[in-house]
Amino acid sequence: MSDRWEDEFLLAYRAHRVDDQMAYYGRRAAENEKARREALWISAVCFVIAALFGALATADQQRRQLWAVIAAGFGALATAVGTYEAAFGFERLSRQFEDARGALHIADVRGPQTGDPAPEDPVGSLATFVDGVEDILQSEVDSWTQFTAGSLTSPEEIDHSADKPADPGAKDAT
Repeated sequence: MSDRWEDEFLLAYRAHRVDDQMAYYGRRAAENEKARREALWISAVCFVIAALFGALATADQQRRQLWAVIAAGFGALATAVGTYEAAFGFERLSRQFEDARGALHIADVRGPQTGDPAPEDPVGSLATFVDGVEDILQSEVDSWTQFTAGSLTSPEEIDHSADKPADPGAKDAT
């Protein structure tokens, strides 16, 4: 890219679109990973406390019921925190954000660079780069749309035909 406007466009597009989105996806991946670790840590601590109160219930005959109830409460709390983490899918979300950031990074590295020799069609080269980046961003939006639409689908509307095992008596087409 030897023309000045092409280099300026690349610098501006990378700074205000690509780098901004990569930073956003990186922050969101880190936030979800942190939330996952916190949930796992809280759940583990609650299970340890439940075990301690359970042991205390076996040692203290006079207050056995009290310690058992407290142990059961901490066990239930640990399970609730684990369920919360699983329902929100912090690990999956972190992985999705990191995958999107990685795809943007690869597109950025493979795209035209400032100072490159001018291609035959500089506008087409820039358009191809921008289209590739925007396709990555759109596919991220599409995956969220599909996830949201899937979570709003009633059980009656779900097609379970793919979940059924193949007919064992059917001949193999190969």
